[in-house]
Amino acid sequence: MLGRTRPQLLLAAIAGLMFFVNLGATHLWDVDEAIFSQAAKEMHQRGDAVVPYFNGQVFPDKPALMYWLMIGAYELFGPTEFAARFWSAVFGIGSVLLTYRLGRLVFSPPVAFWSGLILATSLNFTVVARAATPDSFLVFFSTLAVLLFVLGTAKAQARRGEANERNAPWAGQTRFEPSWLSYALVYAAMGFGVLTKGPIGVVLPTATIGLFLLIVRAGPVPSVEQPGWGGSVRSGLRRTARVFAPLHILRAIWSMRPLTAIGAVLAVAGPWYAWVGVKTQGEWLVGFFGVHNFGRFVGAMDNHGGPIYYYLVAIAVGFFPWSVLAGPALWHMSKLLKESHPWRPGYVLLGSWIAVWVGFFSLAGTKLPSYIVPAYPALALVTGCFVASWIGEPALLPRVWPRLIWGCVALVGVGLMVALPFAAQRYLGGEWMLGAIGLIPLAAAAAGWVFCRRGQTRYAALTLAGLGVVLWITVFGFVAVYVDRYQESPAFARRIAENSGTGPPPAIASFHHFRPSYVLYTQRVVERIETPDEVRSFFAAHAQGAFVITNDGQYDRLRGSLPPDVTVLETRRRLGQRGHVLLLGRAKPSATATKSPIEAGSPLR
Repeated sequence: MLGRTRPQLLLAAIAGLMFFVNLGATHLWDVDEAIFSQAAKEMHQRGDAVVPYFNGQVFPDKPALMYWLMIGAYELFGPTEFAARFWSAVFGIGSVLLTYRLGRLVFSPPVAFWSGLILATSLNFTVVARAATPDSFLVFFSTLAVLLFVLGTAKAQARRGEANERNAPWAGQTRFEPSWLSYALVYAAMGFGVLTKGPIGVVLPTATIGLFLLIVRAGPVPSVEQPGWGGSVRSGLRRTARVFAPLHILRAIWSMRPLTAIGAVLAVAGPWYAWVGVKTQGEWLVGFFGVHNFGRFVGAMDNHGGPIYYYLVAIAVGFFPWSVLAGPALWHMSKLLKESHPWRPGYVLLGSWIAVWVGFFSLAGTKLPSYIVPAYPALALVTGCFVASWIGEPALLPRVWPRLIWGCVALVGVGLMVALPFAAQRYLGGEWMLGAIGLIPLAAAAAGWVFCRRGQTRYAALTLAGLGVVLWITVFGFVAVYVDRYQESPAFARRIAENSGTGPPPAIASFHHFRPSYVLYTQRVVERIETPDEVRSFFAAHAQGAFVITNDGQYDRLRGSLPPDVTVLETRRRLGQRGHVLLLGRAKPSATATKSPIEAGSPLR
């Protein structure tokens, strides 16, 4: 028992290190972190656990589960940045452990360990596990649904004692018929996904399992000797037609117990959706399903579009450093599938998992790298299978592959050394020393190349893991704290508090430059003003304690409309963009309009 527990404890410790180091040291970042955390705060302040609000208005962006957990963390830790991100980190650790468990059931213990380690040290998964967003929650519940499906089909074989330490219960399995209870648990997990992020919490995990069942139940295609490329194409077409035959699809859908799916999902998520619909007279439901689901799929919202190959690039960047093994991992997967290896069912499941998530969001109009992070456990397992096999058989790869792998890592290091100082100079006004981060991948490339030359593939794989640990802890645990000093919202909130004194609460507006963090850190409703006349009327209506936030480009439009006693109280460089952000208002007699130096900013509370 201790032997089985030790790898999980080690993975939990590594994931905890990755996700919790300096977790609350930075202010919340726009847009998502600030808007979701403020929505949870407004629910908490209103004493309304049903309807999400942001900036004093109904907020139909995401369902309630994330807000409930944030509110619980606020009660436990206080209304801090750490509390807002706490549950994302916890669910991130949970997803790592679920991935480990899947690896043990479907492949082998070495694959399980490497897969968990790969997931914990990949870039985009680390991002979502450290962010106050719902993505880490969705990864967890999607992975849990797949794990429960595997458990429901594997336990019968495991009881017969056919599983061994090398090949897990699923290895070579041919029957996949979970019981009613197993399916009920699978769909209940999906119900929590629906309560986290909406319909995709059930649609895409169900499609993953459905595609897997269509493939494995289609049976082999009768072989006809047709040599050449044309014969392979015709064989593939016959196989595809067999998999997607209408009657075959209907049988697979019915075998998945759709009535159980509807009942389980409604039992978990239905009460809240019904309640929020009643309380808002349908407003929240229309906004959520109509705009934030259907609207995001058919069109690019908030300028988040991209080409059909968007997610191939997103994976290459977001799965780093392990994306450098994509070529060998896919080659190894293809090789074992052709050989009808005992791991074939597992590979079919992982391929279905990746194809569904990447395929669906590649067709969607709105594209963001975080959308496909629920497929990262599958990517980690595919890569873990290759790494475990490579360690056991160092000669598995042709000699050219190690050169390509470590060459890519070295190129990333050189790219960081060149790009980061340039970006810092352009968008931060200096900080050229950030380029030193590139030394980390360069050192890893040199060490990994030496280990591969010596045939020490275990150390080479550990070098990639070490690169992920050191690089991402450095970037998110320490460099992010340094860059955080350039956020304008906490500084503006502090200046507003200084200029407001002990008088009535300040009135705050934005003129064509709104950020959710303004609401979060000022703890005031921020009115959005569209014309110079409205700005003039806003200041006229508030003789004292009136402030407007805008940028230097829009300020030129306001020069002739501002009252003579309104001045620029504070100027900040726009983080990650060209230009500056301005805070306009009436200076107190003791206050001085200034372009202040960078300050640490105020806490969330």
